[in-house]
Amino acid sequence: MSDFKKFASSVTKEKFARLYLIHGSEDYFIEKAVTLLIDNAVSKKDRSFNLDVFDGTESNSDNVLSSMLSFPFAGEHRLTVVRKFDKMEKRYRLDIVRHLSEVPESNIVCFVAGEIKTSDEPYNQLPSFAESVTFNKLKGTDLTGFLSDTSASLGKEMEPGAVDLLVELSGDSLGDLVSEVEKLSLYVGNKEKISIDDVNTVVGKSRNFNIFELQRAIGQKNSRRSQEIAGKMLETGEKPVYINFMLTRYFLSLLQVKHHIGKGVNTKDICTKVFGRWNPYVEEYISAARAYSVPELKRAITTLLDADVKLKTGGYRDTEAVVISLSEILGGESAGKP
Repeated sequence: MSDFKKFASSVTKEKFARLYLIHGSEDYFIEKAVTLLIDNAVSKKDRSFNLDVFDGTESNSDNVLSSMLSFPFAGEHRLTVVRKFDKMEKRYRLDIVRHLSEVPESNIVCFVAGEIKTSDEPYNQLPSFAESVTFNKLKGTDLTGFLSDTSASLGKEMEPGAVDLLVELSGDSLGDLVSEVEKLSLYVGNKEKISIDDVNTVVGKSRNFNIFELQRAIGQKNSRRSQEIAGKMLETGEKPVYINFMLTRYFLSLLQVKHHIGKGVNTKDICTKVFGRWNPYVEEYISAARAYSVPELKRAITTLLDADVKLKTGGYRDTEAVVISLSEILGGESAGKP
């Protein structure tokens, strides 16, 4: 059972801890966990009396202590939630933790944080009744498995390769991915399965002009086609920073693939080592890695990192950054031109 399912099972059965520290790198699960706790710990009619939600960047310890040390009014539980607890001034956090033993047994306190070290102050001073729940980003088969389960919960089956392509096109933000699965479910209508073509149609800006097609053209060293796709993407509102980020990630992957090819690693193990999961387009990555020399790959990464700095500091106008980067990486040639 996943960490979230364990948490959800306990909370929905109203088996509450007195103190929760909910933290990690995956905002999607963190937000779902906090919402689930609120929904089950305090009834809607009692929330104006028995629920306080604080922003750690805007609150001090006096406000939080006043809430968490007060007895519930009418209802069974009083819930105090402190979001961005890790961003609160340390002196306030330490003050709050010093008073946790005084929290009435009827009350529930929830600290919400990002990526933290639980060995640091004040987390290492949390009392024995505290429950620490960590939600980190899903990777590899955990990620693809979750998306397949999400699709199944909507009555749809994602065909082999469709989930992998979805991750390839959308990145690893779970909130964005779940939203895309929901859109795909609506798009296919009465169809029971979601195909690779469905993902290409719904997720990409178009079937022919998206980041995946741009990477494919670059992998073939097709300068003309690369510039055409990039231009169309920019016209349809794609952000240059996003394109630059995805291309940097692409070339970093190619450099890793090339390294493993040189060591004689097989295709399946390349997928595991580089992508953490099966990538249906691994053969294209291998082909592209062979088309570029190591110096070319390193030069491309340097070019893209430099463009990222210039984009963020005004050294490049948005519309010219991608064009200049592609020109420097591919030159004016159109190798592989159809």
